[in-house]
Amino acid sequence: MANFEKSTIKENGKEVIYQVERVSLTEYGYEKSGNVKGDPAIYQSYLNRIMNGDLVEENYKGLPEEEKTEKRSEISKLEKQEKKISKENEKYEKEIQEKKNKIEEYRQKLLDLREKRSKDPEKAKKNNFNPFKFNINLFILLMLSAYLFFFYISAAYKALYVDFEEIAENIAQGIGTGSIMPGPYELGEAISYNFLLFLVPFIFYAFGWAFHVILEMSHKAKFVFLGALIAVTFMVDFLLALIIHNNTELAKELMGLNTTHWTQSSTFYIILFLGFLVYIIWSILLDSLLREWDKGEIPRNIKKIVKHLMRDIQELENKKISNAALNEKLHMLREDVSTVM
Repeated sequence: MANFEKSTIKENGKEVIYQVERVSLTEYGYEKSGNVKGDPAIYQSYLNRIMNGDLVEENYKGLPEEEKTEKRSEISKLEKQEKKISKENEKYEKEIQEKKNKIEEYRQKLLDLREKRSKDPEKAKKNNFNPFKFNINLFILLMLSAYLFFFYISAAYKALYVDFEEIAENIAQGIGTGSIMPGPYELGEAISYNFLLFLVPFIFYAFGWAFHVILEMSHKAKFVFLGALIAVTFMVDFLLALIIHNNTELAKELMGLNTTHWTQSSTFYIILFLGFLVYIIWSILLDSLLREWDKGEIPRNIKKIVKHLMRDIQELENKKISNAALNEKLHMLREDVSTVM
């Protein structure tokens, strides 16, 4: 037969009434299982009552009241701690959700951009980043950069310094006046002659960069500026070729050999166009390379933003504190104090 016990306890200044049913759990279980015909939901409810201390064995005595009071005090502290942790986790969860929403927005923007471009294949070819074209441009640009570097060091060296003995020796051997491109030892001689010759190629690289900057301008007179830049570059190349030609012809004149006017010298035109035309090609390739890179700037920026947001989400996830152990401890303490003597 079941016995009911009631007890009144003060918690947080309020009276709380606990009622415990004392039974023989074995007999009680057989009886109730027969009455409900093994209903699992009812079975679960009785298990919860046992776990909560509302349904106990007849000889169960429970905890002393003083110990229960201590445990209730500990429960109160843990509940405050659990509430604080839950509040912080909710804050982090809210921030995480906001960042996830932003990621979806940026991914949708990227998808819309691709769909928009896919509707016009011809326009997509012009607007989409082409890795193959970019890499071809980059490879040729690097090769031409190396060529211009050696070419202009050599051209400046030959314009500023004439080795008459070497010219005489080359002419005597039928070699001619030598190559405009320096050999390894000539490059070392040029730098040792004046280390500032090392900077000469960068002047023409700057001309090429200015070529791109002017094309990017929205100014109405940008083609006037571009024409002026090309004219200045041509004049510099022209003067270099002319000085080299005059130095060579002067050396020949001093040796008693016939000289050639620059207008009739094939060497003069070769020097001029090996510099100027390659510079024009280099400038066009640089402009094409940078424009091709800019085509992929928007997708790249969106991907960087998404990657940054995902990293922020991971950091917020790491800041969240699991309160599983705390809840388990609270559950055990509540079980301990749920039965009143």
